[in-house]
Amino acid sequence: MPKADYDRLHLTGDWLCDVELVPAPDSPGTIDSPWGATNIGYIASGDFSGPGLTGHVLPGGGDWPALSLDGQNSYQVNVRAVWQTEDNALIYVRYYGFIDVPKHLLESGIAMSDLDPSSYYFRTAPTFRTGDARYSWLNKILAVGIGRFTQEGLGYRIFQIN
Repeated sequence: MPKADYDRLHLTGDWLCDVELVPAPDSPGTIDSPWGATNIGYIASGDFSGPGLTGHVLPGGGDWPALSLDGQNSYQVNVRAVWQTEDNALIYVRYYGFIDVPKHLLESGIAMSDLDPSSYYFRTAPTFRTGDARYSWLNKILAVGIGRFTQEGLGYRIFQIN
């Protein structure tokens, strides 16, 4: 394909929603294995809100991130959750992503929630599944989330890729 054809390709997005997740205190934590460590964290609760998409994250989902073997405190995020909209539609949400917090920030003694989100990398790529016709458009989009650590757990701003 000639370079001129690539110049016509653009990636744009629109804000979809913000999500706040609260981890369950009874999560199993880290499990070591020959393939690396997996840090299992269940979701206790959460909320999401945006234009046309508002509701609660139901308990029972979770994150099964793999901890990198390079000692750099990088995680490959692997989340499954069920969202319930304010009008009672159920949406299965699945996303992968990456978290990389520089070692000097981890050793600084600053609470994760007090770190400037621009000082670490926290990105996700959510996909959605629902049988509710009102939200069927979600079945056909890819989204990108920018995450941060919060006082209660984790927060994301999610953008629909157009």
